[in-house]
Amino acid sequence: MTARGLLIFSVTWLITLTSVSTTAAAGPTTAGITVEVGIGGVVKSGFWTPVTVRLPEALVAAPTRLVAVEAEDPDGQWLRSPAVRPEPSGDGNWAARLLIKRGRRGGDLRVVVLTGTQADTQGDTQGRAGEALKTAATPAVLREVIPLPDEVDSTQELLLVIGSLENAERAVRLAAREDGTRALVINAAPPSETATIPLAAGAGPPGLAYDAIDRAIVCGRAIAAGGREQQLAELDQWVRDGGDLVLLAGMSLPEMVAASPTAAGWLPGQFSRLIPLRQTAALETYARANRPLDRGAIDGLKVPVFAAESPLDGITEAVVGGATNDPPLVIRRAHGFGRITWIGIDLDTRTFQTWPGTDSLLLELLDTGRLDLAGGRTAEVRRGGLDLAGQLRLAIDRYPGVSAVPFELIALLGLLYVAALYPLDWWLASRFQHYGWLAWLPLPLLVITFTAISWGAATSYKQSGWQLHTAGIVDIDQASGGSRAASYAGVWAADNGQFSLAVSPDHADDLDTIRTAVSWFAAPGRSLGGPDALTPHPSLAAADYHYAADLSRLDTMPMAAASSRLFESTWTGQISSLPFRSTLERTGQGTLRGTLQSQFSATLNDCVLVHGGWLYDVGTLAPGDRFDAAEGRGPRSLGATLTRQQVVKDRSVASRWDADAENLDRILEIAGLFAAAGGSGYTGLEAGRLARLDLSRLLPLDRAILIGRGPPATRWTIDRSGPTEASATAVETPTTLWRVVLPVGN
Repeated sequence: MTARGLLIFSVTWLITLTSVSTTAAAGPTTAGITVEVGIGGVVKSGFWTPVTVRLPEALVAAPTRLVAVEAEDPDGQWLRSPAVRPEPSGDGNWAARLLIKRGRRGGDLRVVVLTGTQADTQGDTQGRAGEALKTAATPAVLREVIPLPDEVDSTQELLLVIGSLENAERAVRLAAREDGTRALVINAAPPSETATIPLAAGAGPPGLAYDAIDRAIVCGRAIAAGGREQQLAELDQWVRDGGDLVLLAGMSLPEMVAASPTAAGWLPGQFSRLIPLRQTAALETYARANRPLDRGAIDGLKVPVFAAESPLDGITEAVVGGATNDPPLVIRRAHGFGRITWIGIDLDTRTFQTWPGTDSLLLELLDTGRLDLAGGRTAEVRRGGLDLAGQLRLAIDRYPGVSAVPFELIALLGLLYVAALYPLDWWLASRFQHYGWLAWLPLPLLVITFTAISWGAATSYKQSGWQLHTAGIVDIDQASGGSRAASYAGVWAADNGQFSLAVSPDHADDLDTIRTAVSWFAAPGRSLGGPDALTPHPSLAAADYHYAADLSRLDTMPMAAASSRLFESTWTGQISSLPFRSTLERTGQGTLRGTLQSQFSATLNDCVLVHGGWLYDVGTLAPGDRFDAAEGRGPRSLGATLTRQQVVKDRSVASRWDADAENLDRILEIAGLFAAAGGSGYTGLEAGRLARLDLSRLLPLDRAILIGRGPPATRWTIDRSGPTEASATAVETPTTLWRVVLPVGN
């Protein structure tokens, strides 16, 4: 073939290959399928994302068919969600709403429809749900690729707004960081059919639908319009799981209460009536406004008043007038493990949209940066790289007898190998050149020898068997009976194989309505293996895997020899009995008095009690033990204790945070009270995925937190399939931090 012919052939072959690849990437095209992903059209990589799939009735003619979605994890492997049964949506179509966690920014989403036979088996029972997908080589009757817009970074802060609040965008600009980064405002879509579709059974805790949201603002006028009850119910669970919500409900409050029982539960008391707002000085002072409200515009404004029969729940930060018995204007209250801030003004009205003080008022309500008790070096914060979740990830990924081969040993073997290939092999070949084939014998012998040495050196640093390393936090809310847990696990494999991973509470007898979810635990940001990386982390096992009947179990996960995988899980439930009997009250000085008696079935060690800016040493609490806040040496400074402050030359100096430390107890301790310890100003790291564990916002409220170390709260079960069938052995006694949120009387 001539050079010209070779060039024409190469170009033709390249064009053909490109067209085939494009067709394969586009996937089959089936008219009528629509997909809604994310919240308000925004998708945040590395977080749980709600996905609503709508299918035409002709495609779901068989009622036994199920639908699922697939997304790539950080390794580029496709992970399929639990298959759910679509329901009629009332418009001639079928719809299903579920959750998936996206591990690659810019990747596609695949919609999968299972065949009728497989759907029957899939939905048979919880225990047999995953068998259909395991045994079927081609489990889908349809797999359609859905291109998605680029997601926002996993480190991007998101502020959700339900309603029309133009000042939110200006407020986040005022709160921009020194490097110019600021929160992204998301406007939730108006009520639609999607808002009425609940998450499918097995989709995990409902609060995960808003997993990517950092803060939320809800306008009472938007709730009063109706049609958002399902959306508000999921948002309520998000708050109970640790979210932070601001409720703007003034004159719209009566209509809001009538339209939504969920929103009515966010109020600090029972609504009584509306009264005219005659004085605005308290509001202007609270907002730190540099210009007063227009007197003519506020003549018709009214504020809600709550019934006086029962005390208000929460801490009043502003009142209508100057007297203490005036109606409250701003109240912060605990709601589960989260916080709700209510203000009796509709800030989405024309009067407040044009008032410059509304922007600073919103910042005050959002409480940005107020809990930084310890201060610190904010200029050194690493954004987009290693964060506190990444440090925990590195600490979990440690196993006894397993370590990296030292670089010095690798370099030495490399130099010896190069030296053996040329000088030694040349010298031996020259000595044996008169012996025919014997001159070729030294080369394969050298290769085999160095291969054996390298294999032996690598094996000596890798212990045999599979290992499991876990750590976690479990929280109990004494007021509502809610319970949640976050657990993290690393799995080390010494040989090739497949395994299934299941997660469940370790004390399920005391829990009701348990919802569990497990997923991969990725590196932060744009680092190698992170959800924002431009290319996926090269996986040693490229096979796809899937969930079983719900998010509590992952099936058919491939595992390469001498490698590890990291996972995170969360579960929520309701406890059947209170763990402590408490009579704690707050004194006029802000300290605690009263007693605390354990009714818990397990012993908690190294216990402390925190409230406000104080910490009380409790010690060990066995079942039946009692603690009196009036006894002992009294409270210590919480910020000084968390930062390990020491007196050096009459000055209190905090110990510098070690970003390379692998102490799980210390990492979880700081993550659990991140803002109270000084936040990123102290650690130099963002909280990352661990931000939802921070209970610092409850400390200034009528809540105290008992913290201790106890038995594991999450059970990790590994079922292996491969050359050897065995379960993974635990590395050590798992690190589990127990926290009980206790009401405090006044």
